[in-house]
Amino acid sequence: MLKLILGTAGSGKTSLITNEIRKKVMLQEGGIFMLVPEQYSHEAERELCSVCGDNLSLYAEVLSFSRMAVRVFQETGTGGKTPLDKGGRLLCMSLALNEISTRLKLYSSARNRAELSASLLQTVTELKAACISSDDLIKAAQRAGVGLSEKLYDLALCLDAYDAVLAQGRADPADRLLRLAETIGQSSVGSSGPIYIDGFTDFTGAELLVIKELLRKNADLTLCLTCDGLYGDYEHFEPSRNAANTLVRLAKDFGIETEIVSPEAAPIKAAPLLFLDEKLYSYTSETRENTNNCISVVKADSLRSECEMAAAKCLELVRDKLCRFRDIAIAVRGFDSYSAALEEAFRFYKVPLFTARRGSILQKPVAALVSDAFEVILGSWEADAVLSYMKTGLTGIAQEDRDVLETYVTMWDIRGSMWTRKKPWSLHPDGFGMEPTDESTELLARIDAIRRVLSAPLAVLSENGKKAQTATEQAKALSDFLAALRLPETLENKAKELEASDRSLLAAEYAQLWEIVRSSLEQTAAILGDTPMTQEQFSKLFLQTLSQYDVSAIPVSLDRVSAGDMDRMRRRNIKHLIILGASDDRIPLLKQGSGILSDEERDELNGIGLSLGGGTDELSRELSLIYNCVTLPSETLTLSYCGQSENGAQARPSFLIARAKLLFGLEEKALELNKTRLAAPEPAFLLAVNGAEDESSLLAYSYFSGTDEGKLKLSELREKAGQKRGKLSESTVKALYGEKLSLSPSRTDAYSACRFSYFLRYGLKLEESERAGFEAPELGTFMHYVLENVAGEISKGSGFKSVSPEETDALVDKYTDLYIAERLGGFDDKSPRFVYLFGRLRPSVRRVVKDMVRELSRSDFAPLDFELGLGAGGELPPVRIEDGNNELYINGIADRVDGCLRDGKLYLRIIDYKTGKKSFSLSDIWYGMGMQMLLYLFALEQEGEKRYGAPIIPAGVLYVPARDSIISASGDLTDEELEALKAKNRKRSGLILDDSSIISAMENSESPEYIPVTVKKDGTLSSDSLAKGEQFKTLHAHVDKRLLELSENLSGGKIEASPYYRGEADNACLYCPYGAVCRFDENNDKIRYLSKLKPSDFWGRLEVEK
Repeated sequence: MLKLILGTAGSGKTSLITNEIRKKVMLQEGGIFMLVPEQYSHEAERELCSVCGDNLSLYAEVLSFSRMAVRVFQETGTGGKTPLDKGGRLLCMSLALNEISTRLKLYSSARNRAELSASLLQTVTELKAACISSDDLIKAAQRAGVGLSEKLYDLALCLDAYDAVLAQGRADPADRLLRLAETIGQSSVGSSGPIYIDGFTDFTGAELLVIKELLRKNADLTLCLTCDGLYGDYEHFEPSRNAANTLVRLAKDFGIETEIVSPEAAPIKAAPLLFLDEKLYSYTSETRENTNNCISVVKADSLRSECEMAAAKCLELVRDKLCRFRDIAIAVRGFDSYSAALEEAFRFYKVPLFTARRGSILQKPVAALVSDAFEVILGSWEADAVLSYMKTGLTGIAQEDRDVLETYVTMWDIRGSMWTRKKPWSLHPDGFGMEPTDESTELLARIDAIRRVLSAPLAVLSENGKKAQTATEQAKALSDFLAALRLPETLENKAKELEASDRSLLAAEYAQLWEIVRSSLEQTAAILGDTPMTQEQFSKLFLQTLSQYDVSAIPVSLDRVSAGDMDRMRRRNIKHLIILGASDDRIPLLKQGSGILSDEERDELNGIGLSLGGGTDELSRELSLIYNCVTLPSETLTLSYCGQSENGAQARPSFLIARAKLLFGLEEKALELNKTRLAAPEPAFLLAVNGAEDESSLLAYSYFSGTDEGKLKLSELREKAGQKRGKLSESTVKALYGEKLSLSPSRTDAYSACRFSYFLRYGLKLEESERAGFEAPELGTFMHYVLENVAGEISKGSGFKSVSPEETDALVDKYTDLYIAERLGGFDDKSPRFVYLFGRLRPSVRRVVKDMVRELSRSDFAPLDFELGLGAGGELPPVRIEDGNNELYINGIADRVDGCLRDGKLYLRIIDYKTGKKSFSLSDIWYGMGMQMLLYLFALEQEGEKRYGAPIIPAGVLYVPARDSIISASGDLTDEELEALKAKNRKRSGLILDDSSIISAMENSESPEYIPVTVKKDGTLSSDSLAKGEQFKTLHAHVDKRLLELSENLSGGKIEASPYYRGEADNACLYCPYGAVCRFDENNDKIRYLSKLKPSDFWGRLEVEK
């Protein structure tokens, strides 16, 4: 007999069959089965137990189709084959495709494309569920259009080949229901007692085949389906209505009577919810009152705030409605995009949540370990790939060692054979051109030892993978690699650590990881065996196999809010339902055809007579799903949506919200996040401390201020918030900078640019993690080295006026080669690209040196010192500046000191080589920056006589470009125009003594090319770069004054963020690496706006200052 119980949601269908079962149990009638969807089986068992009592298991049992299959196979002895898991099924598909690849028209490349293999397997699974055979596909191909026809022929081949692989002793769970249909007639199922089927919207082809066989053996079947009878017209009932009519036809074929029952029990739920259930799709204009605010509509600004609303709503329901957390459910269409934010919000509000979400193993470190290992060895051992592999935390390298190695690898961009070479690494840990020290040598040895431990297992995996010829050998190579890393022990220890830190769910997930990897390796070897396979092919297939697995954990408490996708909402007895994401881009959610077949092709198949689902049928299924979800709650329904979609576009409310608003005259409520956060202690405390003046924040502040614990926390936070960056205590200043302040010119510039940046760099010694490259600093060091040594050798030799261009070039090559050997350690460790780029520097260096030689050949000033050191280890003592209260020592190195003896006095000028575009600025000097050359000049004015044997007169300071000039022009240039531009670029930048004889000595020319002066037609000099002797004395006093001010501020511990600002392209923050640490706040910090001074204004200010 077949009984169909047809009715709308809440009409009493389930109650009817549970009461029938209860009566039979009371009469001790056994052999009763209740058949429900897999995900509903636990809930159905609990519900049936609550109705039937403890004796239920003696007479009745809740089954899913798959559990029924296991029971029948055990009874009939037909379940001998071990069923494959998801990974094993993909491996079988891969083996099948390997056998038929040459016969496939469209998918011949699938054997080498793991993703395509997975898509074909998905489609084959669909075909099996729909009971579509290869013969059915071939017949359909003969009637289908050209494009679909070729797909169907290929799919038929794939299906047959896959089944042939399975025939070798393996069982696919997708065939379980087909085998159940074949054997259920031999079992007692359907003969020993009635079968009740509930919870299904409709049935797959395989499920229908099982029901057909039950009808064949005249089983007593009762099915509940949610629809408006056999002949209704509501579209959302169409899937269930079609299923009911199909069952009636099947029963008729077997001559079985069908009884139609339409229960009309009054559901126990709030009247507005009943009205919504009835009128959701009726499009009536009838309305009613929303009694007790059973239904509410909320609009949120963001997905995060929407999730916070849900958490707060749960607390409100538990508090005000006296329900349990388990009485509340949260549904989202497209749950994956909400899950992380929802879990985070519920943790924040301390609301227990169970999401029933199964995480992909590919999101876990163990999969990343395998993936990254293959990426390293199959790629070029790129630095990023190796570091990613190391950061999985499963390589056996300690965190501190990982940090040390990462810093070095990032600096030098280590790649390729550098990782596996036997020769120790030799590149300096601090970058190019650095001299080795005992400390750096020890660090380098440590780094090299770490990289050997890290790379050794990878090198072995690479070597074994190259030797391996088959899938089994490749699996063994990977297994040996993981064993060498002691991965099982590492994962076990990690799980114990997580358990000890009260993270039991994550610990349970970690406990599953090794078993999944081990099973995948064993199945690969068992199924693919001697199949020829390269390491690259194996890596793609194995990772795709891993992707078939997921991990999950059972919650430790039953009293939790449940959350999931709308299509997973099978729970009964939900009192309160919150639907999130109720926007029109999600509800209804019309998915595009998945797998191999498009929606259009599915529709075409349906027209031929092969129904696979999807296509235009999808809308009816979606509407049914929405109806089944919305009708679940008995007391309240909350609908919410976010005003912005995932891609940032404006989102509109779905028809569900529009319908609720129309039926009940509702107004959507804009979510006030601050008010929402008053629901729980942690969010409310965040409100209390955020300093806002809105009512909710003030209320939160008032509450916590009234408790002892809250008052203490607020007091501590206020104290911390009120603290400014400075100043440091005297003891801290001494601990950071020493008992005596000793600075270099570059450090004085840094402090003058921004005090907080100086504190971070030179006080806390925070450094960027930079790649070693031959950039501006390294290029400057190289240029300095060549210029210093070439100039020194020429000075000692033939002199600048006599040296030939050929001799100059030879000297440049000599010292370039010496720099490569001594400072760079040769080219052995350098990449071909580096060697090439460095080779391109030689012509540039030659031009720069020749330019220097040419200038000195036209000058009476001759180099006296190169790299003259002031301070510890230098030729001269440090510059000491003091005023009785403050004392400061200046150390540094002057690039070059030139001198010219006149009338028993030695006129000195300081030369500073610049590879950048630095120019001398009197404005900078006024603000305490760019004083480097002046410091050296005035130091030599005081100390130089002892060194050079004559009284010193300051003659000037000059920046000399140590770089090739780039000529910019909008069109072709004549030789004269080109020479004029070159001459302009040759001009030095600086300040020189306004003395005609000294100027002539600096450059023996009536039209100077190098020094920054111009000769007018009347023979007088024109320049803003000239200063009288008295002006140099005034300038000396100003420099000392600025340094003493700096000393006072630095000694006083001032570290406030006070960056200078001249414009968008010239300010201290532009290239500052400490932005993330600094977090400049305009309310507490100040920008120093620096105006540009004209030379006349500068000297005028100095006169006033004097």
